[in-house]
Amino acid sequence: MASQQDSLLNDFVSLFFPNTCVGCDEALPRGVRFVCPSCQLELPKTGNHKIEVPEFEQKLRNLIEFKHVLVYMHFHKQGIVQKLMHELKYNHKPEIGELLGRWYGAELADAGYQEEFDCVVPVPLHKSKLRKRGYNQSEGFAKGLAEALSAECLPDALIRNRANQTQTRKNRLERWENVERLFEPKEKGVLSARKVLLVDDVLTTGSTLLSCGEAVLRAKPASLSFGLIAAAR
Repeated sequence: MASQQDSLLNDFVSLFFPNTCVGCDEALPRGVRFVCPSCQLELPKTGNHKIEVPEFEQKLRNLIEFKHVLVYMHFHKQGIVQKLMHELKYNHKPEIGELLGRWYGAELADAGYQEEFDCVVPVPLHKSKLRKRGYNQSEGFAKGLAEALSAECLPDALIRNRANQTQTRKNRLERWENVERLFEPKEKGVLSARKVLLVDDVLTTGSTLLSCGEAVLRAKPASLSFGLIAAAR
């Protein structure tokens, strides 16, 4: 009886305050969250788990040892991905990250990646930013991926030693110096001999991901791969 009353109340509220799609601002069908079916079909997916996209690996190649760089979507200014990232990071909607993780994880599982990873590790936020935001936007994505890939999610495997400065207007060497030794494994042995998928929201310069990957490698994993919600061109 209570669930029926809740459903009626939700239907009544939605008449006056309808949930709308992040992409097209149209009212969402009942039971659908954040992205309508039409916009989901039109997401700018990279498909790079099926077809190699060299530009993603170029930012990390010859700098760190890795197995895969997997990017779900292309990031375009003013596009749906930017809108999703804004809602995820600044409008307190970590569930968007979990939803995208489940969608992408299902695609990776269908493509044969389910045995490639033992655990999924999000790039950690500095504790000051975590307090301000209230959550790590990459952790939801990690949880969704881990669920779809039947892997273990380890949100506390790494710690961030300090808050780094913005990377804007820095050259490549300055970017690396800005993030050098920025991360450390929280506990010795937690990632040892594991097939690690390290995830973040958007790949831009690659410097932060590189520093985080270096911390994972110091833990002597079986392999290191990277997973991103999106990558900017």
